[in-house]
Amino acid sequence: MGYSNCLKGVFRAFVITVIALFVLAIITNFTDVSDGVKSSTLLIISLISVVYGAIYAARKNGKNGWINGMMVALFYMTIFYLLAGIAGRGFAFNYRDILRVVIALISGTLSGMLGINTRY
Repeated sequence: MGYSNCLKGVFRAFVITVIALFVLAIITNFTDVSDGVKSSTLLIISLISVVYGAIYAARKNGKNGWINGMMVALFYMTIFYLLAGIAGRGFAFNYRDILRVVIALISGTLSGMLGINTRY
């Protein structure tokens, strides 16, 4: 398995996340957005990033798409929660965080399989 391609997928996923969070920050600066909407938007941004990173890694490796996708999701979520903890959110996990990780792992796994089995 090509760990370098997984790490490249994670890097690309974070680039998408940073750009999307920047846009979200601009929007929330000028509008009144509830915390529920912010939380849902963050989940959607994370999932889109994981899906893109997993598909990228799987296509680059050319095999074991589900493992590549799962690894991208696992690395992404680990780094995401470490950065959030360092930024002041804390390192405690609640049921929502566990659910987000599970959803990301499932999305990454399925996206990795999709990346291997489709060609455009």
